[in-house]
Amino acid sequence: MSSPEETTNLKAGHPPAVKVGGMRITQHKTEKPKEEKETRPVEEDEEQEAGIVVPEVAQKNQNIVISGAVTRGDADFPPEAIKAFHEKPVPSHDYRAAPPKNHTIQQPRK
Repeated sequence: MSSPEETTNLKAGHPPAVKVGGMRITQHKTEKPKEEKETRPVEEDEEQEAGIVVPEVAQKNQNIVISGAVTRGDADFPPEAIKAFHEKPVPSHDYRAAPPKNHTIQQPRK
């Protein structure tokens, strides 16, 4: 006889939905707890052994050429200008929409 894996019908790579009384029943799969790896800080001796090179560059005196233009790091965009650009001004008045007026229609009585 054939094995049960060969006789199952697969729909889009997974078994078809389970139906009970004409309704589809979801089958949630429980997640297995992940094994956390022990992380420890890398020491300087281990960095040298692993071949990790960390260049030490002064941020203030750094000149970079971008699209042919020489940038001067923070001198091109001072922190105050960027802070003013990112922090939007708060409105001084609270303009809330007024509630709609109740329009009464004048209709004759009998």
